[in-house]
Amino acid sequence: MKLFESGVVLFFMFCAVNVCDAFHARFDSLPKIPPKARQRSSSPLSLSTTSTNENKTVSSEEDCAPNHPHSKIWNDAVRNSPESFISPSIQLSIRDPSDGGTGIVAAEDIPADTVLMSLNLQEVGVIDASLLLCDPDGRIDKENDTVMKMLREMWKKELSPSPNSTTENTQEGKRLAVLAGLIAHLQLTRYKDMMNPSSDDSESVSLAVEQSRRLGSFLDAMPLLPQHEAAKFAHQSRHPFPTHFLYWTDDEVQVLLEGTVAQTKAREIRAGTGLVLRGWSESFLKEHSAAVTQTKILNAIFSAFTSVLSRSFGDAAGRDLDGNGRMLVPLVDMLNHDGEDPNVSWKWHVTEEEEMELRKSNDDGKNWETKGDIVVTSIDEIKKGDELFKCYGWRPAWDIASSYGFVPRIKKEQWECAAIPLFPAVFDIGSSTGYSTSNDRNDDSLLDLLLETNYGPLVKAVDAAVEAANEIKARQNKSDNEQNISISKSDRPDILCRFEIVSVFRPPPAHTASDFPFTRRQPCLIVGTKLQSDDSTTTACGSNDYHKAAVDNALPAFRAAASALQQLRDNRSQSGGNTPSPVQASKMAIAAASLDSTKDWEQSALELMAGGVRDRIQTLLGASNEANAWLSANPVEDTKDNLHRQLRAGMASDVRSSELNVLLSLQEIVSVKRSN
Repeated sequence: MKLFESGVVLFFMFCAVNVCDAFHARFDSLPKIPPKARQRSSSPLSLSTTSTNENKTVSSEEDCAPNHPHSKIWNDAVRNSPESFISPSIQLSIRDPSDGGTGIVAAEDIPADTVLMSLNLQEVGVIDASLLLCDPDGRIDKENDTVMKMLREMWKKELSPSPNSTTENTQEGKRLAVLAGLIAHLQLTRYKDMMNPSSDDSESVSLAVEQSRRLGSFLDAMPLLPQHEAAKFAHQSRHPFPTHFLYWTDDEVQVLLEGTVAQTKAREIRAGTGLVLRGWSESFLKEHSAAVTQTKILNAIFSAFTSVLSRSFGDAAGRDLDGNGRMLVPLVDMLNHDGEDPNVSWKWHVTEEEEMELRKSNDDGKNWETKGDIVVTSIDEIKKGDELFKCYGWRPAWDIASSYGFVPRIKKEQWECAAIPLFPAVFDIGSSTGYSTSNDRNDDSLLDLLLETNYGPLVKAVDAAVEAANEIKARQNKSDNEQNISISKSDRPDILCRFEIVSVFRPPPAHTASDFPFTRRQPCLIVGTKLQSDDSTTTACGSNDYHKAAVDNALPAFRAAASALQQLRDNRSQSGGNTPSPVQASKMAIAAASLDSTKDWEQSALELMAGGVRDRIQTLLGASNEANAWLSANPVEDTKDNLHRQLRAGMASDVRSSELNVLLSLQEIVSVKRSN
């Protein structure tokens, strides 16, 4: 169970989880690279534009700006990477971020199982924290680069075992933050170097200048600030990430995302980044403020974080076979996402000799090198003009939005999830149900379950009870579990196969709002199902089967929660006004496993779940109306700012709709179960 409370911890955990799990796959059965794979095309690949309506490719080098940073890094790879391969059957499609951003399209019909890219990681210029910070020659200490020193110490500290570390994901996420700091530092260094070039003597320039020059094309290709050639590309939109939560205004986060899990994510990532900035400010200002304004420094760090969150890979291909750390790989990160029908896949390929070197360097703790190749292969036949899509890995809509700044639309069917409160915001101990609608209540009988001191122990007890119940059911009903596995675990994402809790921001209860007028957090269970588009013809498994399985998977947690609430009632009654006894997880486990014959916990759980679903639906619908009213009352005059606000409003609507669709689907199933 994970209960996300600390903004900093959640920020780092969120960064690390599932940015691209597919990268860790090994080279097992890839099609062979063509005999001419190591021979480059005789001339740089042409650019293209793609019509989103007709899905056709039109050659248009002039319109696409051949000197655009994306085309420059592409052509540099074509010319200067003899150990890598880019098929002449693919080409770039350079678009504005509001139109999907840069992508890669097919220049001709491509058969299935065709190798389209084979990128040698040592050659193409990856940005790798461990490789840049290992510093075997001690240059960081000699040069007195305060930012490099700070990041190196942070990296070493996170690589060392920490007795207080709660999760492996937290450490990996902090390494991701170090990578963001490195990118910001290199970008600022490159900006200063390009505006006022340093000596070309490689022995006299700093490590940061040397690396910023080596990685210059890649840095320029990412939407980073500040831009040393901003005037050259003034006609194009190089805004870093107009829809990324770091670039939303406070009002937009508060109003447009009200009631959604995405708002919790947005607030946490913004707060977490702010705390990191505070810790880094002294070093960055000391190193850069003489030549760069504070605004440019801030923009560099923000844009670096958004680039790392949306573009980084787990770097199993570099130094650590366990996959610790992150890195950025050029060209491959230009492939856009399709979670339903990706037409390309990738794998990391290392030879047996390279793998032995990796293992030896890992055991010795010596300077690691980036080994192997990333190989991109077509899954199915790709028609001329079609865009190449990879799958970034499944994540809920709010997580996709948090990292990438968009929400995938359902084409046929896809998994989605919603957050359902485990407990009512206010629990009426005198009521027979958790969600009482009575207006005649004594405030003395109301328990505010949006206060962590009240809900914290209950959530821990539910966690322990569900774990115990799962063990009981596994022992007693093993055969039943095996029969149900086809729906519950066959293609169900891992996050939906375990007990997962998030804390969702919501307004305070009405009866305490005057005394404590602060936004609260409500513990919610993540419940997921597979949704189908309106015109989907998929019949492999009816959607109701997935909805029923989702409710059944959630019921043990709600049976445990119902038992906890009943114990609160009983304990208050028995205590005679004194301090009541704490709830017992053992009783909750028996209820969760449906082994308590003294009470129908199934109905109690369904009532509790129905109340939570109803509460979330009302919250999201009400927030949607308020968001629309706010947009109408607060027009934006600047054309670009207005476009960005409309993009953000559309993304917020998509996030809210994704969760609402799940809740409405589950509400129907819960209603039927309650009536049976």
